Amino acid sequence: MTLLELICVMALLATVMAFSAPAFSGFFKGRSLTEETRRFLSLTRYARSQAISRSVIMELWIQPGSGDYGLSPQIEYGDKEKYPILYHVAEGLAFEVEEGVLNQEGRANILFWPDGAIDETSLKSLFILEGQEEIEITQTDTGMGYAIKVKDESEK
Repeated sequence: MTLLELICVMALLATVMAFSAPAFSGFFKGRSLTEETRRFLSLTRYARSQAISRSVIMELWIQPGSGDYGLSPQIEYGDKEKYPILYHVAEGLAFEVEEGVLNQEGRANILFWPDGAIDETSLKSLFILEGQEEIEITQTDTGMGYAIKVKDESEK
């Protein structure tokens, strides 16, 4: 290949990338909402399994004002270096919870009992928001976990 051919190929690739970049920005924007939802659901499953295996009440807390959330046992237990587990939502994302569920610290709590059940006073549902997009996470019908609520066609 000559230098001229190489320059032409590079110019063609740059042009294609310039036109396709705006289309990819929407793809990556939606990914952060999906990934944050998966991380939160994974934390709920981990909290339940830790409550069962350690025989302690595990508290998953959400602080909608700051976007922080985390997990810790309600009593000091063994591996102090493992707890608390702290996360912060990705930039541009926020939590929204039901009215009246925040405690004095501005937190909503989910308590997992040692038998794997979720405490009746725990958060029933929450939203993770990114602009106009939202994903709702609700307590399952069995009361043993959380899942993404799928919208009916009539709700869309």
